[in-house]
Amino acid sequence: MILTSPMSAASSSQVIQFNGLISPAAWGAPFQLPGSPPPGPGPFPPPPPPPLLVVLLPSDGHTMSGQGSVQQGIFVMLIVLMTDPVTGMPTLNFVGNSTMANFQVDARLTSASLSATLQGFDLVSFSPKTVTLSVSWTAIDPLTGTLNPITRTTMESRVQFGGFSLLLHMSSQMRLATASGTLAVVGGPTITLPPAPATIARADFGIITRTPLA
Repeated sequence: MILTSPMSAASSSQVIQFNGLISPAAWGAPFQLPGSPPPGPGPFPPPPPPPLLVVLLPSDGHTMSGQGSVQQGIFVMLIVLMTDPVTGMPTLNFVGNSTMANFQVDARLTSASLSATLQGFDLVSFSPKTVTLSVSWTAIDPLTGTLNPITRTTMESRVQFGGFSLLLHMSSQMRLATASGTLAVVGGPTITLPPAPATIARADFGIITRTPLA
């Protein structure tokens, strides 16, 4: 679906549209810091390992904006959050992305794979970081051994107040999937990402915003 928005003398419009493949996934899993001693006997139980949160969104498609620019290809966004097991304070808060990745999706949305090196920034140490990532997806249900069915969705939402308005349209075909892999912080830990719920999808969505001119 192509979204268009007429310009008027009293308002400014912005159009963003994406069409392509996406495979969002997220993990929240504990792991042991490298070099820390294994739990042993003692009067007190060992502290729990630091929690880990990983949010991954790879995409392969084309994005169009109202200014006429078109970007086509692979884009991977990654967020990694680690916290100290004793203080509960963050030890790593990585936000990064990459356009140089190998992201493959089966035409029937039955499987996908990603291999990427992401450059980003750690908001804890205020320093640049590099993360390497290898993840695979499968739409085979681990309990039944059968292929998850395709779910088709269409959604449209409109919001308007004052002179501002927003139109959101989305349609997708997706299969529920399981994602797993490994993540390595260069100069830091290598983390195993256990099987976690995810999706493999073909999506088409667009946003139109209209803001009144001053």
